[in-house]
Amino acid sequence: MLPFKKPGEGDRVIIVASGPSAERFVPPRGVPVIAVNGAIDWISRASYFFTLDPSPINMRRLRIRRTNVRYCAAGLPVDIAGVHQFERLSYRGEEPPEKGSPAWWLWRWSARPTLSENEAVIHNGNSAWGALGLAYHLGFRNAALIGVDATQDVRVHSGGKPNNLSHLPLLFESALPQINVVSCGKLNSIPQMSIKEWLKNS
Repeated sequence: MLPFKKPGEGDRVIIVASGPSAERFVPPRGVPVIAVNGAIDWISRASYFFTLDPSPINMRRLRIRRTNVRYCAAGLPVDIAGVHQFERLSYRGEEPPEKGSPAWWLWRWSARPTLSENEAVIHNGNSAWGALGLAYHLGFRNAALIGVDATQDVRVHSGGKPNNLSHLPLLFESALPQINVVSCGKLNSIPQMSIKEWLKNS
């Protein structure tokens, strides 16, 4: 059973991670927001939280929750009351010949392109990619990405640098036949527009 989607949430959603393009982002009224990992710590409003990462800090976020946020995760080692959990499905085929390429990192992280059609499953790749899978399962058909930049830049608000994310353009591009997803940041493998343009046109 999917986490409940509130009546009136429509078919569009904003996914917010902590890449550079999330600096000074304020969620617009009337649009559901999925906060990814540490974004839940600083964002002024969120409808959902999602993680694929069972790190100690994310496990704490899942146990000490904000009100009016629906918490979801995939691949957790334990059940947590009040958290909707999905199976995390990974994939690793033959190792690509060019070590360090985006395709190699896709293989290295056991990422799985395209969004799962099984409502109990989220495909592995990273937590922002998993959040898009959640959006798809919930019935959102137009998604905007904020702070999903696939760079090694320091995370906004929390600091620290992410692992190699060069595989993300391949993952998000693979979802285009299933969901209308645009980047309001630096991800250049999918359509790009400002959040203002997206709100007007989606």
